[in-house]
Amino acid sequence: MINKFRKLKDLLNSFQQMQGDYTVMLVPHDGKGISRKDMDTAQIKKYATIAGGVALGTVGVIMLLSCMLYSSSKEARELAEFRKTKAQQEQKVQELAKSTEAVQKQLAALAKIEANVREQMKKSGMEVPTKEQLAEAEGGKGGPSKAKISDITILQQQNLNLQKSMQVSTKNWDALLASIKSENYRMEVTPSKWPVDGGYVSSEFGGRANPFDGSGDYHPGIDIAEDYGAPIYASASGYVQRAGWYGGYGNYVNISHDYGYSTAYGHMSSIKVNAGDYVEKGQVIGYVGSTGYSTGPHLHFEVLLYGEQVNPRKLMK
Repeated sequence: MINKFRKLKDLLNSFQQMQGDYTVMLVPHDGKGISRKDMDTAQIKKYATIAGGVALGTVGVIMLLSCMLYSSSKEARELAEFRKTKAQQEQKVQELAKSTEAVQKQLAALAKIEANVREQMKKSGMEVPTKEQLAEAEGGKGGPSKAKISDITILQQQNLNLQKSMQVSTKNWDALLASIKSENYRMEVTPSKWPVDGGYVSSEFGGRANPFDGSGDYHPGIDIAEDYGAPIYASASGYVQRAGWYGGYGNYVNISHDYGYSTAYGHMSSIKVNAGDYVEKGQVIGYVGSTGYSTGPHLHFEVLLYGEQVNPRKLMK
């Protein structure tokens, strides 16, 4: 556009420098009706000045419109770029909000797991670590950076790192909780609770003299002398296999536990459970009596491991 403007200016200048008289001829394309006009230098300069003014004005208007169009186009591009940048930032903010929500859910789940772990550890008598001790295993790193990083990018990275940390911690807590629950279950189903509140062992496990005739005898359990009607407790959790009269045992209860254990309780005055019941460790299953082959109120207590009698004293706490 500038070069064309310069050429037009040069052409007008050449018209201004012309001298003498000239004839201007207008020749149609068909060659008919040719007209001519004689013009002197003053007229040529006059028409050249008018034409130059019109041409320069037209060029000026065109240049002004071009500048306005360029400016408008530039503003439109800048506005489009701004909208694009704003949309990207809004998308990042939405992603950050979702990421933060996910982290909060993981933290809530982890808090529940931690509460369960602490409860199970207390139940099993284990030492419960403080939150400060647990926090010692976690840390961070960072420092100044030469590169410019937006706050949104930093928050996104922090959330990403926190999510990874939570995932690892959750797996660790889950494994610990499963281990503790397994240990607590083992303790629940292992006969270790003394089956009455007090009393004393009136006959030990193993060889002894028969209480009726004094002959040699093998005692498959222990006899615990206790007051008539005293409550009898399940030594471990399990399912009642038998509950009722059983020969010399009198009123008798047999409970099957896990890990190969079972327990038997004889000479009861009355029974409080039925075959098929699930009983908790420490639950009352009957009362001390002297039914069956008995010389007085007591509990005959047996512990079996895979069907073989073992000394209950070795398991009692």
